[in-house]
Amino acid sequence: MGFSSESGREAGKKSKRGKGKYVGEIREKIDALTNSLIDSIEIDDLNTSQRLVLLKLLLSHTLPKPKQQSLVPMETKLFDIEIIR
Repeated sequence: MGFSSESGREAGKKSKRGKGKYVGEIREKIDALTNSLIDSIEIDDLNTSQRLVLLKLLLSHTLPKPKQQSLVPMETKLFDIEIIR
């Protein structure tokens, strides 16, 4: 049996790797730690640069990432090339 796009698609669905044992527990602990750290931040005590860094960090996690648009090649000529011998 040869390799085709159909057999490759099926092979990609199968995983020989098992599920992690502690993924849920670790994620819960990280979430709890993150929430407690965010709650302990006194925004009024931060200076302007610290507030900007915090805003940049938070926006990177809250705003959706823009979809990359493909560039369309332009068909315009800016100059003519003339070879002189």
